[in-house]
Amino acid sequence: MRNAVHCGSLESERYWREEDLASLPAIPDAKALAIVQAMDEMLFVFCGSGDVLLTRQGMNRAQYDYLQSLGYAFSTNMDTLSLEAEESVPAQAALNVFELLGRMDAGQEPDRLIPEGALLEPFAVLPGTQEAVSRYKLLPTLPNEDIVRAVNTKSYSTAMRDRLELPNIAVVVQSMEELLQSGQALLEKGAFLIKDEYGVSGKGNQLVDSERMLRRMTGYLESSRNQGKRIRFVLEPLLDRETDFSCQFQIDPEGRITLLSVQQLVNQGFAFGESHSPQPSLLDKLDKEGYWETMQGIGRELYSDGYYGDVCVDSMLLRDGSLAPLVEINARKSMSLIKHHVDRRFKQEGLHTCLIQVPLAAMGKVHYQELLERMEETGILFSLETGEGVMPLTSSALQPLDPARTAGSVKGKLYAALTYRNEDRKHGLIRTLDESLMRTGYTILR
Repeated sequence: MRNAVHCGSLESERYWREEDLASLPAIPDAKALAIVQAMDEMLFVFCGSGDVLLTRQGMNRAQYDYLQSLGYAFSTNMDTLSLEAEESVPAQAALNVFELLGRMDAGQEPDRLIPEGALLEPFAVLPGTQEAVSRYKLLPTLPNEDIVRAVNTKSYSTAMRDRLELPNIAVVVQSMEELLQSGQALLEKGAFLIKDEYGVSGKGNQLVDSERMLRRMTGYLESSRNQGKRIRFVLEPLLDRETDFSCQFQIDPEGRITLLSVQQLVNQGFAFGESHSPQPSLLDKLDKEGYWETMQGIGRELYSDGYYGDVCVDSMLLRDGSLAPLVEINARKSMSLIKHHVDRRFKQEGLHTCLIQVPLAAMGKVHYQELLERMEETGILFSLETGEGVMPLTSSALQPLDPARTAGSVKGKLYAALTYRNEDRKHGLIRTLDESLMRTGYTILR
C-alpha cells in the first residue's frame, strides 16, 4: 500500500471565495487566522504508519514524541514552512499550504519528507493543490477544484434540498432589490439569517431581527455593489434549534458511498464548541425518519456533479421534534471526522469521548513540554496504559505565529480529545487541565 501525505488549510472557505463576491461586514482578525492555520496539526489523526504530515508551523518535538508513544508512526516537519524568497511574512500568511508548497525553493524540508508517488490526502482541495501534486509527483486522486468550489457554496446546499424534495425554507438572492424584498417578507414571520456563500461556523452568518438591521445591511452591501461586487446570499429563517449534529461520509472515485459517523455538537453561538458521540435517542430518530437514505441521496447527487472524497453534512434537531437533515454541505474533512478517527483508534467499551477547545492567552514564551509534563504528573494525560484522560491534538495552536503581532499577549487555543467513564470524571479532567494550563503560564479566556 502506498503511503500518504496529509496536509491542508482548515479555513478552506477563505480560499474558495471569488474576489468579486460581496461579503458580509466583518472585522479582520489576524490572531484568529493564525490559530486556524496552526490547527492543521490535528490531521495526524488520519496518518497511518509511514505517512507524512506537513504542517504550516511545524510540530513541537514534545508533541511529536507524545504522539509516537501513542502508536502514531508518521514523519513530519519540525520547522515552519516558509519561502526563502523576499515575500513578506503577511504575504506568505495569505497563501494556503498548497500555494506555499508550490513556491518553496528546491531542497527545503518538504523535498526530503515527501516520497515520490505517495497519495495526497488534503483536508480539502484548494487553489494550488494540483500544482503541489505535480511538483512533488504525488498521485492525483482528487476531484476538480472548480467542482469542489461550487459544491461548497450555501446556494448549492439550498438547491440540493429541492433536488431531494426536502423542505426548503431558504431563498437565494442575487440583487439588492431581492435582498430587501425577501428580507422584509421573512421579517414578518421572525428573525432570519443572511448566509455568506462561503460562510463558516462562527462567521459568515448575519442575524437580522429588525427592519432597521435589514436597512443597515443593505446599506453596507450597496457600497460593495457600487464597487463592482456581485450580490449572492442565502436568506433563511432562524431555526428553533434543539441540537446540532453532523454526518460524515465518504464517496470513493467509483461513486461508492460509505457512511462513517454522526457526531453531536455543542456550538458557542454559530461557532464550534464541543463535539461528542450522539445520544441513542437521536440515533433512533435518525433510523426512523430515513436520515441515512437522505445522506446517501446527497452523496449520489454530489457524485453526479463530479465530486468525490470526504463530506460532512450539518443537520439540526429542532425544538418541535422535527429534523432539518440538510443545513449545509461541507465537501471536505471536518472537526467531526477528526473526532471519529480518535474514536476509531482509542475508544473502548464503557468509555465516552469528546473534542473540546480551550481559548488561551500567554505573555511571552510558554514551553509546551512543561504542559505535557504537568499533565502527566497530575494523571490526566491520556496514555495507552490507562485508556483515559486528555489527549492534546495541537501544540502550535497554543501559541500560533501571528505576523501582525509586535508585542503583548499571544492568543491561542488548545484542542484536545477527552476519554472518560462518566460526567463526573469528565468535569474532573477539565478542571485539572485548566489548572495545568494556568500553572504553565496560560490565561484561560472562556
